[in-house]
Amino acid sequence: MTALLLVLALSWELRPALPEVAESFSAPLPSGAIDAALEPGAWIVFVLLDLVLIRKVLQFATRREPTHTELRLRHAFAQRELPSLNGTRDWRTHAAPLTPPVLRLPARSEAAERESTAPRLQRHDPRELSPPVEAAPTDTSDERVGVLLLGQLELAGCKRKQPRRRATAELIAYLAVQRRPASRDELLEALWPGEDPRRAAARFYQAASETRKLLGQSFVRDRDTYKLDREQLGIDLDEFDLLREQARGAHTEQEPVLLERALALFRGEPLAGIDALWADGEQRRLSSLRLNLLDRLGRICLEAGDSPGALEAANEAETLDASNEHLVQLAMEAEAALGRREAVVERYDRLRRDLDERFGLEPNRETKSLYRRLMSQDPDPSLTASSR
Repeated sequence: MTALLLVLALSWELRPALPEVAESFSAPLPSGAIDAALEPGAWIVFVLLDLVLIRKVLQFATRREPTHTELRLRHAFAQRELPSLNGTRDWRTHAAPLTPPVLRLPARSEAAERESTAPRLQRHDPRELSPPVEAAPTDTSDERVGVLLLGQLELAGCKRKQPRRRATAELIAYLAVQRRPASRDELLEALWPGEDPRRAAARFYQAASETRKLLGQSFVRDRDTYKLDREQLGIDLDEFDLLREQARGAHTEQEPVLLERALALFRGEPLAGIDALWADGEQRRLSSLRLNLLDRLGRICLEAGDSPGALEAANEAETLDASNEHLVQLAMEAEAALGRREAVVERYDRLRRDLDERFGLEPNRETKSLYRRLMSQDPDPSLTASSR
């Protein structure tokens, strides 16, 4: 350090003189002017190098020595870290003991019996990994955990009906809708499209941890894929599909019962509160299936002479899609069968206004033909004239 300071002081004493400035830029440049200009430049470079060396020496001299506690921690980590197969060190050996164990709660009927016979916890060496806690046997007398998606997401048979995190709700809903194992990358793209994978991965593991706490062993992980064990879970989507299939091959007297049971599963708009992009198509599909079932149920009631039942199904469908002409036709036929001709006119006019305001269209030919046929049966011609 002293030598560098002496060199700096000596260089200051031996600094070259500044070159003389030419009186005119148009005058020819003397031969010694270039050498006179290079000498100050070389001196500046030399001084800068000396200053850099002085800075490095100061940093080295002021570097803090590790404390006794730090040295002990380094020694402990060096002993804990085990060499891998190729002889290199692996940081995962430090992360393994920090992994929290998954806690399985026993069934209520077994809690009292296990409390008295449960062995006391034993202390282990901190360097040994704790074995996972054994899962309690499933109590078949308790109701299965249910995932309800035909409305706002709701968990039945759990302490909490709603997950704390929105990402947890979307994860459960996505796996319930897909009906197949999904990879981690697929779930990251579905839940957080376009986001940084590292940031999304941290949020995903939080959502997966909460899902595990809510669903227990029904949330299955197999390497890098995740799925819901549908044998342990009761999912309303599965029941809805089963009832639809049974209604297709059922007898005439059983079909309306099955259709009513399938429609009763809806508690509102399907997947309500799930704002993910993947949910849009599934919401439209389920809503369309709901309208089809209402139309089918209404037609069966109308053919059986149950006009009030047909009208009730048509009115429920109208609250979902007021511009669906097929369902409006059903309502018009039911009202005509009940003798409510003025209601038929009002419904037709309402449909015409709605189509014109929303789409700039008129009712299709089939709807117009049905309306004329129903109005031709009315003895009061004023009703027919008022709707033309």
